Amino acid sequence: MDDIETELNIAAAAADSSEDQSRRSSLKQVCVFAGLLTAVDFLKSNRKCLNLIREAMLRHNWPQAAGYFSSYIQTLETGTLSQVHSIASEIMWRLGTEILHHVPNSSPDDFNAFYEQLKNLGVRNYSKICLEHCFHLLLNGQMDEAKRQLSIADSWRYGKQSTAQSLMKKLIRAYCGYLDYLIWSEKMASAPGSEEAGSNREMHSYFRQASVTLKEIVSQPGVWDPFVLSYIHMLEFYEDEEAALQLLENYAYNKEFPSNPNAHVYLYQFLKRHQAPRVKLIGSLRILHSLVPSHELMLELCSLLLHTKQQSDLEEALTVSMDLLEFSSWKSDRKAWECLLKILKKLKKKKKKLRKVASASKSLFVTKFINDVKYRQYLLYFTVFRTGLKKYKLKTNNYSGILFKLSL
Repeated sequence: MDDIETELNIAAAAADSSEDQSRRSSLKQVCVFAGLLTAVDFLKSNRKCLNLIREAMLRHNWPQAAGYFSSYIQTLETGTLSQVHSIASEIMWRLGTEILHHVPNSSPDDFNAFYEQLKNLGVRNYSKICLEHCFHLLLNGQMDEAKRQLSIADSWRYGKQSTAQSLMKKLIRAYCGYLDYLIWSEKMASAPGSEEAGSNREMHSYFRQASVTLKEIVSQPGVWDPFVLSYIHMLEFYEDEEAALQLLENYAYNKEFPSNPNAHVYLYQFLKRHQAPRVKLIGSLRILHSLVPSHELMLELCSLLLHTKQQSDLEEALTVSMDLLEFSSWKSDRKAWECLLKILKKLKKKKKKLRKVASASKSLFVTKFINDVKYRQYLLYFTVFRTGLKKYKLKTNNYSGILFKLSL
């Protein structure tokens, strides 16, 4: 509801009072007034109706909100300002769908009729409404009707194409391909075996339709995460690993695309699934570390670096581990501290000092800890803490707090 208020810029309602009660009864009469209104009268009654709808929605009185909303539609029918109609159509779209979702006993036919009515009110929002209608149909399992709605939106044109219309057109094309993928996925799930599914002509037909559309979309700069994943799923099913790898590398490394950490996550997961060399896995995660040093995959990066047995990689693993612990969400995480423990054990065996890494650390308590606390003191304390011996009476789960006490 707060999002709707912000989007529609509806003013806050006044506190309830006896005067407020009388105001409501008079306002309702204004809302249903069917005579010809001047521009000022129209705007005033429009605002009053919206306030009543807002109050009813805040109280979750959905039947009353539906009644006021019906009155609001009547006020629109008496207005003549095209600019007001354009804004009002979007208000109707957003408020109407929210009310319908909560009104008891609302049927799919009610939604379909409402969406069709909205499409005739505001041509500027036609494509958006078709797309949302498609989502609603998908939630109700009407995939064929959803595909028909997307086809209508894809072929719709109005006036000179603006930048916004061009972007919406591209998004609708992407969902057309995604819907073909969903149909393909359903066919694949219902197939008795993987071999029969691979040779199924109907499935292959949907694969061709989806792949042509999705390939065109994901090759253009943008953030296309769900469409990339669906396309990769199909390519892997038909064992076209080379095309899938090329797509993911372009999505992750192409400088024309916006910076997207998920692109590197998808690439790493693909490489891991297909048992790529450790060097490639580390290279992919290094870039992810530069973008999101707090990502959960940093624990896997540390593990990979520990297995290379190179001194430089061991020091890099320590840096990655400490970067992870800079973030409050990781400071009480057991796995993160156990990862640091493994690194320190390996460094202790090699008898290497950590001052070089400590000087680059941003965290005061980690830096002081590395510079002032001996390895054996930390290792002993951490081991005791991990085993939870009762005689030490350790009741805290805050690892960083323990280290802070040690560093004093």
